[in-house]
Amino acid sequence: MAQRPTHRLNLYVVPDDPEREVSVQAEQDGLAALARLGVTAGRGRPGPRAETLIQGGFALLRVDRPRGPAVYGNRQGGFHVRCPTCNMPLARPFSGAVRRWKAGSARQMICPGCGHVHDLARLEFAPPAALGLFALELRDVESPDLTPSGEVGEALERLLEGPFRVIASRGA
Repeated sequence: MAQRPTHRLNLYVVPDDPEREVSVQAEQDGLAALARLGVTAGRGRPGPRAETLIQGGFALLRVDRPRGPAVYGNRQGGFHVRCPTCNMPLARPFSGAVRRWKAGSARQMICPGCGHVHDLARLEFAPPAALGLFALELRDVESPDLTPSGEVGEALERLLEGPFRVIASRGA
């Protein structure tokens, strides 16, 4: 069944390091801190201070902890992947390299255009995409920009155990 265009915008908040495995304790502590600060209110629903995380709020905040490595990117219309050295399109070789990474191989590929070896996470994605083992998903947001500051920003960084990236995604 073909996907239809959607107005829904979701955000994935992904650790900067694609190999970072966020501990269950950090996840629980971070989610508890967001609830205590009023960002969430039970089962990931927005709390009275949801806009301290993202302007316009969100419909649901959930944890995505896949069984293995994942690619977080635009679901409706996908994304383009290019070599950062020679700008060659890499959709097919990237797909194969991701399958190998998920099966336990190194997180890298050789560009068929220039022969350089690249970390999969350092390829050029348009729109942006990220690789990871964990993400916070903010469903049905009004804005693609997170606005955490102060205690909310600290809670988010504690939850993700360090710096993070934000990836926008249209679609389910």
